[in-house]
Amino acid sequence: MKNKKWIDFLLYSNIFISICAATITTETYLLIHSEINWLYIAFVFFSTLFLYDFPSLYFAEEAFSANQSERHKWILENRNTLIGFSAISFLVISITVFFFPLKFILLMIPNAVLAFAYFFPQTRLRSITGLKAAVVAVVWTMVTYVYPLLLCPLTCGESWRGVSERFLFMLPLCIIFNVRDIEADRIAGVRTIPVVYGTRATIIICLISLLLFSILVFFHRRGSAETMALIASAIVSAILILKSSHNKHDYFYSFWIDGMIILQAGLVVMTSILL
Repeated sequence: MKNKKWIDFLLYSNIFISICAATITTETYLLIHSEINWLYIAFVFFSTLFLYDFPSLYFAEEAFSANQSERHKWILENRNTLIGFSAISFLVISITVFFFPLKFILLMIPNAVLAFAYFFPQTRLRSITGLKAAVVAVVWTMVTYVYPLLLCPLTCGESWRGVSERFLFMLPLCIIFNVRDIEADRIAGVRTIPVVYGTRATIIICLISLLLFSILVFFHRRGSAETMALIASAIVSAILILKSSHNKHDYFYSFWIDGMIILQAGLVVMTSILL
C-alpha cells in the first residue's frame, strides 16, 4: 500500500509526465549535438507540471465528480498538493521565461495558447475527429524539439528533419491514451479515433506511425549511434500498444506508455556515452 501511495503521487501529481518532458528534451540536445540548455530543461519540467496540474484543479468538481477512477479520486483528495505544485510551477516559469530572448518568448505564445485551448471545452477542439491526440502531439513536438532548435545559436539544417520523427513518435503515444478514455469520451461526445473507428483500427494507426518513425530514423540517421536506440524505443512502444485496451489499469498508460518517452531518452543517453 505504501508503494502504491508513492506511485499514485508520482503519476497523478503529474511529476512523472513532467520528468518525461524534461528527459526527451534533453535527448533532443544530444540528437542535434548541441550543449544542453539546463535552464530550458527546467522551464519544460515546470511548464508541463503547471499545464497538467492547473486544468485538473479547474475542472475537478465539474468534470470529475461523476468519474470514480483512481486518478480522479486522488485529484479530488489532493487538491492542496496540486495547488501548491501549480503555484511553484507558475513562479518558476515566471522567473525563467525572462532569461529567454523576447523573439523566442513570442514564438512560444501560440503553442501555449493551443495547449491551454485543448483543456477548455469552449474551444471545441476535442469535437473534431482525431484532433484531441494530434494537438497534444504537436504541443509536445514544439516544446521538446522545435524550441530547443530555435534556442541553438548554430543549428544544422538536417536537425529539422527530426521534427517529423518526434511527431511520429509522440502521436501514437497520444492516440493510444484515447483507448483508455474511450468510454468517457463517448459519453462526453468527444470524437476520438477509438470512439469513431474502434480500438483495433486505433492500434493499427499507432503502429503505422511508429513504422514511419522508424523508417525516417533509419534513412535520416543511418550510421549514427542513436539509430538503433530510437528504433528500439519504437519496437518496445509497439509491443505495449498491441497490449492496449480500455480495460487496462491507468498505471499501464500513465506509467508504461508514458514511460516509453523516458525509455527513448535513456537509450539515446546510453548510446551517446558508450559509443
